[in-house]
Amino acid sequence: MKFKIPKKQSFINSFSVSVRWGDMDALGHINNTMYFRYMESSRVEWLTEMGLKLGYENESFVLANTMCNFILPISYPCTVNIDSYVTEITNTRMDVLHEFIDPKNKNKKFAVGLATCVWVDLLEGKAIALPEVIKNKYDI
Repeated sequence: MKFKIPKKQSFINSFSVSVRWGDMDALGHINNTMYFRYMESSRVEWLTEMGLKLGYENESFVLANTMCNFILPISYPCTVNIDSYVTEITNTRMDVLHEFIDPKNKNKKFAVGLATCVWVDLLEGKAIALPEVIKNKYDI
């Protein structure tokens, strides 16, 4: 099932991935699970750049939903840029769109992913307000 790409987008970051030989599966292209790992790495880099220390506090993002539309296969050797955007944000969650782009040809899109990230109190297991640094950046 394909999802519709949201129109409202606020740029987050561009994350570059060098595909490794071991990222591929028996069919000769990167395994579908790697797309989700690459998206995670992009989000973690962005949050770290914003000064958030994931894994060191009692609060963090957890995924409520994630999906990916696969457009073109990616094979080793290859470098892929993952351009990420906030598409929707509330007091406790944000939707992040990830576009897998060929850095040599910006019009060549390999995949598009979407993740719904909820900020939670890890001890209570409940959604809580997003950190101030995110609220201030995106005016909520």
